Amino acid sequence: MNQGEYDRIVVGYHGTRQETAKKIVNLESRFQPSRNNDDWLGNGIYFWEHAPQQAWKWARKRYATSTKIAVLGSMIRLGTCFDLLDPENGTALKILHDLMKREIKKAGESVPQNANARKYLDCKTLEYAYAAFESGGKPVQSCRGVYVPTGSKGRLWNRSWLSKDAHIQLCIRDSSCILGTWLVNPKT
Repeated sequence: MNQGEYDRIVVGYHGTRQETAKKIVNLESRFQPSRNNDDWLGNGIYFWEHAPQQAWKWARKRYATSTKIAVLGSMIRLGTCFDLLDPENGTALKILHDLMKREIKKAGESVPQNANARKYLDCKTLEYAYAAFESGGKPVQSCRGVYVPTGSKGRLWNRSWLSKDAHIQLCIRDSSCILGTWLVNPKT
């Protein structure tokens, strides 16, 4: 497994309610990690890497017209990163996935399944992996994964692998990786 110390600093974008964004920027509140059982990269604070328009799009969809929205930009030091764009890490995750499935079945329980946008199995597998790394003395501070929609709706043209909705997403598990945060202008 290639879970190394990343000295790399990236800019991540996070869509949220305007009220929440202002409190975070004014240091009156902190980012709250997502702890859903279907978070595709496991539990943590989600950002779009170098993609402010993806954050705006998500916030508009998530909050519709129910509230005013905002996007936060953050300087993020990836720290100890489980980078799923590294093929070695994909191989390690598959091994841990198979081990987890065997343990769940041995316990007589059902293995969670992914269902469309609900990534129950992905979340369970990543949380299992994070626990394994932590028990081995290497806690994961961040995870990085690429998202490419599988349906043809977002493809740029017929049978293309290019998609207008492809992006790199970050799951920040250790908030000390977030070095600074600001409000983003909707035009960026």
